[in-house]
Amino acid sequence: MNLKLYLLIRMALLGLLCWLAVSFYVVVQSGRHATREMAEVADQLKSMLELDVGRRLVSVDSDARYPDLSWAASRFPDPLCLQYRAGDGSTSRQGCSQVADSAAVPAWLARVFAALGAGPVTERRDIAVFNRPVGALEVQPDQARLVERQWHSVRDLLGLTAVTLLALGGLIFLVIGRALRPAARIVAAVEQLGEGAEDLRLPAYRPREFGLIAGGINRLAERLAQASAARADLTARLIHLQESERRELAHELHEEFGQCVAALGAVSASLRQSVSAGEALSEADVAPLEAGVEHVLLSLRGLLLRLSRPPLEQQGLLSALSDLVTAWQIRLHGAPRVVLDAGPGMEEVPNDERALCAYRVVQECLSNIARHAPGSRMACVYVRQEPRRLYVRVSNDRAAGEPGHGASGTGMGLKLLRERVGSLHGTLSVEVSAAEFAVQAILPVGAR
Repeated sequence: MNLKLYLLIRMALLGLLCWLAVSFYVVVQSGRHATREMAEVADQLKSMLELDVGRRLVSVDSDARYPDLSWAASRFPDPLCLQYRAGDGSTSRQGCSQVADSAAVPAWLARVFAALGAGPVTERRDIAVFNRPVGALEVQPDQARLVERQWHSVRDLLGLTAVTLLALGGLIFLVIGRALRPAARIVAAVEQLGEGAEDLRLPAYRPREFGLIAGGINRLAERLAQASAARADLTARLIHLQESERRELAHELHEEFGQCVAALGAVSASLRQSVSAGEALSEADVAPLEAGVEHVLLSLRGLLLRLSRPPLEQQGLLSALSDLVTAWQIRLHGAPRVVLDAGPGMEEVPNDERALCAYRVVQECLSNIARHAPGSRMACVYVRQEPRRLYVRVSNDRAAGEPGHGASGTGMGLKLLRERVGSLHGTLSVEVSAAEFAVQAILPVGAR
């Protein structure tokens, strides 16, 4: 159902209710007016009949028991039913033979009018002459005339309501139809947004509500364009980071393992020459070879540890962080000294995305310390499981004159960490002071 038809139906129902309410008011007020009018008519008739009965009492050729009711009724424009009861019980009537219901009014509607207070109105007045009661007068209006008058009023209201509804219906189809023209354009704009259109802009429509919707769609298009640009930038950064990691891995393999293998080759060649010359080899001659092999194995183990997934599937976050801190301590040869400060309840942290994110934050921060802060003497890994969040803070002291590595948070690693923490509805911030550089991450509990 479209909006125009919906409004038309609602307006018709509302108009019908208003007509019923006004009709009820008119009928009730008409009944009250008829009651007041009959009271005034009865008072006037009382005075007229008292004069007529008094005149008849002093006249020898008139019967006082039967006053001239037709003469009294003719003084009023509307038909009346008059009934006079004399003191001896004799009764006379005038105008009471009319049909009770008018053929122009449905019988059920006449009963409704009667139930609303528009029924027969009877006024009784005692007739007295020379302060002596001589009879009683009962006055009733022409009920059929009264009901027909009320029916005409209600019918006129119904016609006026119908004309008003028709006029308002035409106005709705013209004005609302013109006002709803931007709706189709707005729907088309939303479909274009769903298809990926980023340069979409809608004009300021009227009325004001459509203008607000168009403004919201324009702001949504701008945000989608910004999100697409940020996604493209992040993709480029990820590709660049991947290439950087490959170059770093190649450099580390060349610098670390290449030199070690070359040294092992030199030691092996020296031993071969000694054996060829018939010299006796001692344990001290073989020790450099064993030390070189052990150094290669240790470097290979550290490299594999850095490249492999964190062992969270086999152990909890606290144990994984302990192994990570120990491995970095060995790799850094004790400088700086890395301290793990984990609060109570860390053993109960589930191995979910939050735990993995916290592990990656610590891993990246330790890599930054090793790469950018070689002069630091101590690094602290502070982890707490709080009621509604997981809090991680990695800090290191700064040597005098040492620049803050990634202090502004614009480093590639910190940017990727911020994206990763933000995907879990968390926050990552960097704090720099004269004596300390710290990175803290807050991961809310239950975030998806």
